[in-house]
Amino acid sequence: MSIAEVCEPILQSQELTDASDAELVVAALAGNTQAFDVLVNRYRRAMLTVAQQIVRNHADAEDVVQDAFLRSFEALPQLTDLNRFGAWLHSITRNRALRYHKNISRYQPEEDVEVHLNRYADTSKSDPAHIVEQELTQQGIRDAIQDLPDDYQVVIELYYWAEMPQKRIAEFLSLPLTTVKWRLHKAKDLLKSLLEKRGYGADI
Repeated sequence: MSIAEVCEPILQSQELTDASDAELVVAALAGNTQAFDVLVNRYRRAMLTVAQQIVRNHADAEDVVQDAFLRSFEALPQLTDLNRFGAWLHSITRNRALRYHKNISRYQPEEDVEVHLNRYADTSKSDPAHIVEQELTQQGIRDAIQDLPDDYQVVIELYYWAEMPQKRIAEFLSLPLTTVKWRLHKAKDLLKSLLEKRGYGADI
């Protein structure tokens, strides 16, 4: 049976977003560019989180992610385990980010994770005092997350900011699901403690 025959139901489906990573990879290999677009949308924010942890600059992280997606698309036929696409993509992203960071020899912590703080409600119609209070709280959360150990920082960013389900985080980081759950629980406890010590509310 050819690849095209295997993925024919997916090619004809209007619900590509519900397909598994493996199904989308097969469809992409058969020439369905929309299938790879779904993979891009599925993992882009998580890849930004990983890249930005290394290069510490949003614009550079964007460049890294674009490069990683291009290289992953070109290397897609070499992927031997279709069910490990997320972990494979994480490895490519991390390697590209490390190479990029080494080449530019630049460190810019001030812009770290700024782009991900889009889960808060629009404050355009709020009173000025509320806007200032919310901005201070957001800054407090950003600072506190940066003070978490790396293992805890990445899971909390992927879960809350990249909006990744825990199962996909486990696949992306090549970790057991129980480890992800434990790290997320511990990260929230640590973050709550840090925020309380600094006088902020601890609701994340």
